[in-house]
Amino acid sequence: MWLKEFKIALAESNVEKIAELIQEVPTFEKVIDMTEALYLIKEADKLMQDLQNNNRQIKAKLAKHIEFIKSTKDDNSSTLDTTH
Repeated sequence: MWLKEFKIALAESNVEKIAELIQEVPTFEKVIDMTEALYLIKEADKLMQDLQNNNRQIKAKLAKHIEFIKSTKDDNSSTLDTTH
């Protein structure tokens, strides 16, 4: 059951469910189940790393956009003088 749930969570990229399942890895009786679990956990690790890299790229792009907006912002518009 754990393997099936983990496969579904991995296919759905459900990070919360993956983290939950990793906290409760059962003891497997069959070597083939242990091996499958190992490969699934490795795939989950790859997924997490890919998501982290994607988040870093998005953060960098947002920082560039913020800097651009700041550089084009009219400094006078932030004053309380309403005569402009």
